[in-house]
Amino acid sequence: MADEPMPPAVTDTPPATPAMAKPWIFSAEEIEASPSRQDGMPVEEEREVRKTMSKLIAIIGQGMVHKKASLLAINSGKVFFHRVFMVQSLKKQNPRLVAITCLWLACKSEECLQPLRNIIWTLNKLDVDPSTNSPSYPFGRRSMQAKKPDGTLLPGQENWRIEEDSEGFQMIRANIISCERVCLHILGFQLNVCHPVAYMRPFMDFLDARRKDKETRTLVIREDDSSRSEPSEFGRDIMHTANAVANDATSITVCLQYEAGVVAAGCLAIALKTKKFQMAKMGKWTGELTEQCAKWAPDNDLFQDLVVRKEDVEDFVTQMLDLYDESNAEQKGGEAHASASRAPQDGEAAAAPAAPPPPAPAAHSVPPSSAQEAPKPSTNGGAGGGQQPAAPRGGQPA
Repeated sequence: MADEPMPPAVTDTPPATPAMAKPWIFSAEEIEASPSRQDGMPVEEEREVRKTMSKLIAIIGQGMVHKKASLLAINSGKVFFHRVFMVQSLKKQNPRLVAITCLWLACKSEECLQPLRNIIWTLNKLDVDPSTNSPSYPFGRRSMQAKKPDGTLLPGQENWRIEEDSEGFQMIRANIISCERVCLHILGFQLNVCHPVAYMRPFMDFLDARRKDKETRTLVIREDDSSRSEPSEFGRDIMHTANAVANDATSITVCLQYEAGVVAAGCLAIALKTKKFQMAKMGKWTGELTEQCAKWAPDNDLFQDLVVRKEDVEDFVTQMLDLYDESNAEQKGGEAHASASRAPQDGEAAAAPAAPPPPAPAAHSVPPSSAQEAPKPSTNGGAGGGQQPAAPRGGQPA
C-alpha cells in the first residue's frame, strides 16, 4: 500500500475526565470553548466534522458485515466521539480513526460485541472512490480467492475480506487498538451512557394526562381500574418520531449539554408539535414533570435530581430544528448540483436555465430518517419515511 490511509492516534493526551458537577454535561460556554476551537478551528468546521463522523459511525454500524451493530451501540459510539473531543482537539487526532474506535468501544459497552476484523472488513467494503464511485479497498484486496467452476467467488472470498495477516489489516488493527487506549484514557474508563429512550414511556404517560379536553387522540390506552397502560396507535407513532429525533440528536453536541431526560422531553415536544397535539403549555408541563420526577426518584435512580426546565427544552428544540434546516439545505444543494452537472444524452435537448428558487419557508421542516427502528426525522442518511410536517420554532405544543 502506498500511503497509510489512517494514521495512528496521538498518544500524548490530556488527563482523563474533567471535573464536572454532572459527568460529561457541559454548559454552552464550555462547548463554545472546546479544545478544537481553542486550536483555531472555526465553529462551522467543528460542527461539520462532528456531524460527518457521527454519520460515519451510523453507516459503519448499520453496514457491519455478518451482524449489524445495535442502535444503542451506534448512538453510544457517537456520544463517546463527542466526549473525546471535549477533552482533545480535532486538530490533534484523526477524527475518522477516533470515530471507528468509539463505535468498537460502544459495541463492547452495549453488549453488542463485534470482532475487530468485522469493523476492518466493513471499512474496506464500504470505502468508495468518489471519482469513480467504485470500491477503493483502502487496506488492500484479498490476495487468494477461491472460485466456483463458473468463475464466481466462493462465499468468504470477497475482495474486501483481506487476510488477517496482511500488511493492511495489521496496520489498521494496530492503529485502532492504540486509539482505543487513548480514548479510554480520555473517557476515564466511563463507558456508561444514559439514552433518552429510557424516559420516553413514563414521559408519554405523563404528557397524556396533560392533553386538552378538545384533544380526542390519546397517547396511551389505560386498563380499567389499573395504573398500567400501553401506547395507543397514535402514541406509537409519536414514540417512533421522538426516538428518531433522539437518534439525530447524537450527531451534534446537545448530548453533551443536556441530560437524557431533558433530551427525551424535547424529542417528545417536537413529535407532538408535528402532529398538532393539543396539550398544556410548555411552561406548565415542564414544571409539573420536574415535580413528578422527584416523586419517581425514590423508586428509580433514573429520575434522581432530574430537572426539566422550559428554557432547556426550548433550546434543545431550536438546536434540532436548526440541524434539520441544515440537512434540508444540503440535500437541496446536492440535488441542484447533480441536476446542473448532468450532461444531455444523445438526441436530448439541453435543459433551459433553471428559474431562481422560491424563497425558503420560514418554518423548519423535518427531513427523512435513517433510524433503524424509527424512520421519521433524521440527518444521518439512508432510507426512511417521507417529508414530515413543518415544526414551528418555540417547540411547545399549543
